Amino acid sequence: MTASLYRIDQRRRQIALGLALSPTLAFAQDVKQSTIIVGSPAGGATDKMARFFADGLRGLYADNVLVDNKPGGGGVIAYEYVKNSRPRDGSLGFLSPSYPITVTPHIVKNLPYNPLTDFIPVGITGRSGMAYVLGPGTPAEITTVDAYLKWVQQNPKLALYGAQTGSSQHLSGATLALVTKVPLENVSYKGDAPAVKDLVGGHIPAVIMPIASALPLVNNNQARVLAVTRRERSRFLPNVPTFTELGYPAVMMQDWMGIFLPAGTPAPIVKKYNEAIAQVLRNERSKEAYNTLGFEADVVSHEQFVEILQADYKRYGDVIARTGFREAYEKAQGGSK
Repeated sequence: MTASLYRIDQRRRQIALGLALSPTLAFAQDVKQSTIIVGSPAGGATDKMARFFADGLRGLYADNVLVDNKPGGGGVIAYEYVKNSRPRDGSLGFLSPSYPITVTPHIVKNLPYNPLTDFIPVGITGRSGMAYVLGPGTPAEITTVDAYLKWVQQNPKLALYGAQTGSSQHLSGATLALVTKVPLENVSYKGDAPAVKDLVGGHIPAVIMPIASALPLVNNNQARVLAVTRRERSRFLPNVPTFTELGYPAVMMQDWMGIFLPAGTPAPIVKKYNEAIAQVLRNERSKEAYNTLGFEADVVSHEQFVEILQADYKRYGDVIARTGFREAYEKAQGGSK
């Protein structure tokens, strides 16, 4: 063997040894503990989804998986925390609805994260849609969107709906107000749980929330759903029309929830996490749980999730530009509950 070939062979051996001892690849096979950050209070749809996955991912992705709630700022506090986390070893990520990633960047100035560069989309945990929900603060005979719009025009002080400021729910309400020319005002909440409490208590007449959050209220006869923001009717609410059916196709917000890791997390870890999410979604226990939670499973690869996120980011940016939602958001800021 010549000296040059010997050096090449030695270099190959060194590279092979380095890969074998790489902590990244070793970690991809053995995650001890992982935490899922949630940017909303306990009790809401996102929190319930995170806790379901924390339980399902134990033994698949990590020996132990925890959930940590960091509410506030429409998810900004939680996601900035993950962005700044070290090390990038797969031990810390977040579960998020679509809007902090696809809506918030278009309306919030000086956002401390860039959703397209600071995070890695790992996998979608489920899809739902939004429901326009009325509670006991409205007359029981109001069961349609048209009847509701006439009622709020007659009672302008009650033309209120609850939604987290800057969220897809808020955007749904602002879009409905725009296309119907009925002045509907958002009352800002930090999450679904406090909004539901005020809805059931009669303190606010309406809330726009994920279908998953609305189902328990409907099943307990505590609220009624006027319409949903999906392309097609929800299998959980087959008798409830979509806004598109009612002549308001612009009010179409069919969102996902997904798990993200900070940028810089090695590809083997991302792949392992994505495969573990897929395993959770495919088991029988998940099918039963999703029927209760009101979500629909959507198994996608990491690469497919990246494409979905980029497409939704552009779509929401276009909607926000057309509707003037950024101005509506800025007007609604402050006074969050």
